[in-house]
Amino acid sequence: MPIEPQVTKSSANQDSIPVSIWHRDVFSLFKINYTPKAPLRELSVFCRKLSFLLGASIPIKTALAIVAEQLPGRGLRKHLPKLNARVQQGESFSSALKAAGAFPAFFCGFVAIGEATAKLPQVMEQMADFYEDQAQTKDELTAALVYPVAVAILMLGVIIMAITFVLPGYSRIFAATGVPLPTLTRGLLQVSQVVTTHGHWIFIGIGMLIFVLILFFRSTIGRVSLGRVILRIPIIRKGVNFRLTQSLHLLLSAGLPVSQALPLTMDVMDNLRVKNDIKKISAYLEIGKPFWEALREITYIDSLLISLARIGEETGNLPQTIEKCQSYYSQDYKRAIKRLNKLIEPIITLILGIGLGIIMLAVILPTFELATVL
Repeated sequence: MPIEPQVTKSSANQDSIPVSIWHRDVFSLFKINYTPKAPLRELSVFCRKLSFLLGASIPIKTALAIVAEQLPGRGLRKHLPKLNARVQQGESFSSALKAAGAFPAFFCGFVAIGEATAKLPQVMEQMADFYEDQAQTKDELTAALVYPVAVAILMLGVIIMAITFVLPGYSRIFAATGVPLPTLTRGLLQVSQVVTTHGHWIFIGIGMLIFVLILFFRSTIGRVSLGRVILRIPIIRKGVNFRLTQSLHLLLSAGLPVSQALPLTMDVMDNLRVKNDIKKISAYLEIGKPFWEALREITYIDSLLISLARIGEETGNLPQTIEKCQSYYSQDYKRAIKRLNKLIEPIITLILGIGLGIIMLAVILPTFELATVL
């Protein structure tokens, strides 16, 4: 006879009282007591050293103690004593990694595969290559953006100084001479007057806008919305296809079926929209849909990946096909970063140069007017 669930008095009261969760969502945005993730470069070195030691038949307990003394950097080293202590107490390496909280779930899952298959040295070597490639790609993308951003900030500072300090001085000079100012100069002077008179309010308004945007983009809805918007950028879509095939290649080559490998790839993705779509693909696989058909439901997945995944599934060579895709997308993504680095600098310089040119015209044109009068 089935047991019917009984509702206690306390649970009934809980159901009848509306509970607001808004305050919890707001305060969760300001949490600072979190465990920072291990830097990619340090994680790569950690895996490389462990792979060498384990390949030399050194037990994991001894290998961890050796790596803890030799690992450069401070981001990962502070987590190693607790990690080593758990392993020394008999806990599995993968479980200790999960408990540390600083290691990606993708890494922990792959280590568990290595332990189950007795191929932990090979797995650590693969992880070292994987995170080294991730770190190099991240560094290249950062380097492509640092210089243009610095130039933009510098030139914007020059424009603001010209509007705030230079133009008001010229206006006083021409007001004394009675020379009429050109339309361009009068318009910029009005902007200058607003900035100098209400600058503190403008600064407060910009600060509040930035604060509200930070709150919004740290919420779940905001992160999904931001992820949907940035996926319209071609280089972002290339990066998603590259990371997906790179992580799938590692997992499929370890012997996992695609239905088990796909959920582990979510930890490699920074975009919440992409993570939700990976869950959607996993749900399609659970109901028996082929992998390539599930991929076709996601708009930003490249058509080449869909076509090759179909061929791989039909021929039973999906791991080899994904490996070919990973190699292609790796080269394509890195070429796109180099093109971005070459294009973004002149584009930003041109835009800000036009702004500076307008300000210079606003200064020079009245000077010609004054010269003709005198």
